[in-house]
Amino acid sequence: MYDCRMKARLHIANWIRRGLEAGVAGGLLAVGSLVSLQLSRPEPRLVIPNGVDGALIFVPAVVAIGLFVVAYPTFLAATREEAVLGAVAAFLIAADALMAISFLVGDQVIVHVLNRTLPLGVVGAALALPVALVGLLVGQVSTPFGFGRSAGLRSALVSAVLGVAVVLLAGYTI
Repeated sequence: MYDCRMKARLHIANWIRRGLEAGVAGGLLAVGSLVSLQLSRPEPRLVIPNGVDGALIFVPAVVAIGLFVVAYPTFLAATREEAVLGAVAAFLIAADALMAISFLVGDQVIVHVLNRTLPLGVVGAALALPVALVGLLVGQVSTPFGFGRSAGLRSALVSAVLGVAVVLLAGYTI
């Protein structure tokens, strides 16, 4: 017999849902850094090329983790709290996904500044961290509300400009 009662549905907070969406999408996009290293260098792939070639390897990780995961939850948020919590959750999910995949694949690169070899995902997440923090701060401080289209657009623009600078600096120093 047909039961017409409504079943209770689990309601997830909007910031968690948007953080998960942005984090999963950002993590998948950031894997492009691992693919670009695989396609750009013959075996062994320990050394990142100097200059713009090396910078291009880090672009997918910095754009996905530093720009997309901050701008998406901020753009769609209804409150300042949702914007901040969604962006933080998305960053953590995307960075963890990139680092986990990098550990599983085993892509190690030499970081000359530290005189160590580190997984490429760790280096990419470390480069994306200042980009994400500055983008989130600009989106929160430069607008009166700290959420919505204006805040998301401002955080995306600042993250894009800073991301280019960080990637170029990394290309010439790592």
